[in-house]
Amino acid sequence: MISITNLILVFLFGSLISYLLTKANKVLGSIFNFLLSFYALYYVWNIEVGHYEKLFNIFPNIESSLKVTYLGKFFAIISLIVISLVSFFIIEWIRKKPSRPAAFNAFILIMIAGVIGVFFSNDLLTLYVFWEIAVLGSFLIVPMGKEESKKAAVIYAVTSAIGSYMYLFATFSIYSKYGVLSFDKVSSYLLNEPSNLFKWFVILFIASAGIAKSGIFPLHTWLRITHGNAPDAFSAILSGQLVKMGSYVLAISLSVFPSTMLFNAFYHGVPLINYLLIWLGNISIIIGTFMAIRQNDMKQLIAYSSIANGGYILVGLGVMNSIGYAGGLFHVFNHAIAAAMIFLSFAAVVYRTGTTKIDEMGGLIWRMPWTFVTYLVGIISLAGIPPTSGFISKWMIFNALLTKGMFITLAITFIGSVGSFLYVFRPLAGVFLGQLKKKHYEVKEVSPIMLIPMLILVILTVFIGIYPKPVLDLIASIEKNIGIKPIEYSGTIIKTSLGQWDTLTVFTMFAVGFIIALILYLIFPKGKKVELTDQYTGGDYLYNYDLYHYATGFYRFIERLYDKHPSFEKLYNMLASFFKSMGEIVNGIIYKVSPSGYVFWISIVILILFWVRW
Repeated sequence: MISITNLILVFLFGSLISYLLTKANKVLGSIFNFLLSFYALYYVWNIEVGHYEKLFNIFPNIESSLKVTYLGKFFAIISLIVISLVSFFIIEWIRKKPSRPAAFNAFILIMIAGVIGVFFSNDLLTLYVFWEIAVLGSFLIVPMGKEESKKAAVIYAVTSAIGSYMYLFATFSIYSKYGVLSFDKVSSYLLNEPSNLFKWFVILFIASAGIAKSGIFPLHTWLRITHGNAPDAFSAILSGQLVKMGSYVLAISLSVFPSTMLFNAFYHGVPLINYLLIWLGNISIIIGTFMAIRQNDMKQLIAYSSIANGGYILVGLGVMNSIGYAGGLFHVFNHAIAAAMIFLSFAAVVYRTGTTKIDEMGGLIWRMPWTFVTYLVGIISLAGIPPTSGFISKWMIFNALLTKGMFITLAITFIGSVGSFLYVFRPLAGVFLGQLKKKHYEVKEVSPIMLIPMLILVILTVFIGIYPKPVLDLIASIEKNIGIKPIEYSGTIIKTSLGQWDTLTVFTMFAVGFIIALILYLIFPKGKKVELTDQYTGGDYLYNYDLYHYATGFYRFIERLYDKHPSFEKLYNMLASFFKSMGEIVNGIIYKVSPSGYVFWISIVILILFWVRW
């Protein structure tokens, strides 16, 4: 097998080949992308943990290097599963979208090169370099979406830069103080660091990159507009994979740099810094859940859902005990798979209908049944309903919070789970159920090329929901490696101090219930199908499909309760307007076209130079 370095170079140089192939034939370039990403998945799956490669020396006595760890391999496998399946979906999808297919395919490979480098970086600066490569590739893809996609790309880049520069500031501060950058050496120095203030600074500033990328409050506002406007198929990668880079950095800041050993316990063994981050996760769950309920755009709805699920991941990681940390990592897997399923099903719907607005659709279950199945299983997992894998991670997080006596956080996570039932039902009822509109009578299911990766994701989440051992094996290895007691499990049984969960027994119960329901459905008479307008009121027949579409104001009775909620998005827009106005003022003063303006500023510069010299 080739080295990790060469694998990254293959993707970087492969981006040029992909560009040329796509220029010649859209499908050919997309097939090339899929083959490369699938090979990367095979490579990462088989690479040995502990494998080390030196890249180059950055500073004196500081070398850039790559190392395979259990944590990095776990995230890399999840990411490449999502990327390779989405790449297969794109083979057909790219025939109609996006506007610049050659550039789209090239930038995806650049992004993948960065992603691989991030998860296998052995030091802070190497991680930052590859992080920026991944962000660059994704940033260049976002503007290829809807009309507002250029604005979305700028917001995405600025928010990412906030976290990245805070991370970089912490990195250089560590090097200035310790003269090291590798994770193990930095961790060792931090354990012997007498200043709590410096340790707080390091953990919080490194975690800031993860907070920004994960869409955690208060750097959460970019998800709605970026997911809503990015190319439809790419949204599956954006939510299913790129957001998980943020979770990876959060895991590093809390466990690779062992927060429970760096700081004293504050509440039931949880350090104050962890508790602070857990509350950021709590707020993210609340904001993501209640804002998702309001959305009429199906992509923006799931974007807010990603904010809430990022909160669940942070809560699980922050607890830092065996079951909680395992729950956080398991939720990384679950949300990546579920988000990819849902966004791919949406991409298929948009591919056929041309809209993301829920109240402009309806009844598509009769035209796109397999896309409906994909969305249905995706939301069942996202809402945390057995027998999908989505239930397992939430059950573990609830269990950990109950063990720690963190009842307020437990209540918030429970409210988030109940709220998730509400918001995922809105697209289900508005897009797939109900009456089919006349303009969609000719809509048909997408091709097998697009269905295959969607159905593989369906099978995967159900399989792991029944037999979670493959994921638990990886998580147990991670916990053992970072010094946490590994989670206890045996076959299909997950054990905790509060009891155990047998996934096979639960699946059997659900299967029996489904069979009984199916028999009853087949035995009893069916309801009569009627047209949406086959009714009347006040003696008049109804002719307006849109006005009587029940998805309009779907949860208005809930939404009106927090219509006037405070909005960080409005606050950030105000700040952006302020700085834009200041920039226009400075631009008008400095860059005046008139000769007198240039003479004035040349005189000021000469006076400053004379003053400094004097």
